[in-house]
Amino acid sequence: MLKKINEHKMFFSFVSDFLFLHLKDHEHKSNNTVVAYRQGLNSFREFTKEVYGKGVDKLTFELVTPDMVREYLKWLIEKKGSTITTRNHRLTAIKQYLQYCSDRDISLAPQYIKISKIKHVTVRSNKRNWMTRDAIRVILEQPPKTKIGIRDRFFMIFLYGTGARVSEALNVRLKDLEIATKDPFVRLLGKGNKPRCVPLLDITVENLDYYLSVYHPNGSPGDYLFYTVIKGTKDSMSVANAERFIKKYGEAARRACSQVPENVYPHLFRHSYGAHLYRMGFSLPVIAKLLGHESLETTEIYAHTDAEMINEAFRKVEESLQSQNSLKLKEKKWKLADEETLAKLYGLK
Repeated sequence: MLKKINEHKMFFSFVSDFLFLHLKDHEHKSNNTVVAYRQGLNSFREFTKEVYGKGVDKLTFELVTPDMVREYLKWLIEKKGSTITTRNHRLTAIKQYLQYCSDRDISLAPQYIKISKIKHVTVRSNKRNWMTRDAIRVILEQPPKTKIGIRDRFFMIFLYGTGARVSEALNVRLKDLEIATKDPFVRLLGKGNKPRCVPLLDITVENLDYYLSVYHPNGSPGDYLFYTVIKGTKDSMSVANAERFIKKYGEAARRACSQVPENVYPHLFRHSYGAHLYRMGFSLPVIAKLLGHESLETTEIYAHTDAEMINEAFRKVEESLQSQNSLKLKEKKWKLADEETLAKLYGLK
């Protein structure tokens, strides 16, 4: 018979081990994945502190019930304005954390089982989550003919020409490029630190050569392909910087072309790459491999991306018919610290 949950066991007591020993060292998850889980658990901490007055040193496992978690998910949507996708990610963080905790302490297993039954909300893909070729062309015409403009334009060409996630593109170093071969390609490091090779289109290679002559005339293999220089220090470009200029060019392009979406962001180039490959006749398994998708279900969104494609399929069917998808001591010591300090000590910050 399982023993009763320890009433004095702090809910966040396993966070540090979960993030750095389990996810990082044992599961070999990427830094971005570890950060995402930490943000999710920290969000739950903010909720319990704000709504229940229970900070890191007050929230015990016994207090975390399925009803509390459901209330937290509702709080995310109604109070924080989070999307359904974010809501689902936060729920996954709690479930995965509790699963790890139950492995460490068997008395927590019943609690994990109950909370694991809380369902994720189905996210319906937008009718148009990709851009037309005309929209992309107009966006690429927006950067000025300056050094910064050359960088910005090529960055967008690279995203569209490789289908890379923005984080993958920003992590590319010169040594990851193989362009002096018959079939040029780039090595990308995807989710879970899984590498993949993506062929480079002729137009991408042509623009890459020019970009390298401007930004890497004497580049070292270890240099980041895309970088910024702040106070004399060269480092990889930030995601926020990429999002900022892409949004700016998108807004400018929309004034010239109604096909440009109201909100243009880096991942939209990735979706466009996948959608256009599908329309060109590439199979879903091939597209999944190029995009680094672990499951074909993720890739299937490109099989029904717009009304035009659906209507075309129906026309073909019709024509065919006509002719024939262990921290107790630390807990006691930390009770005197403030909430932010406690959060850092538990690995939440």
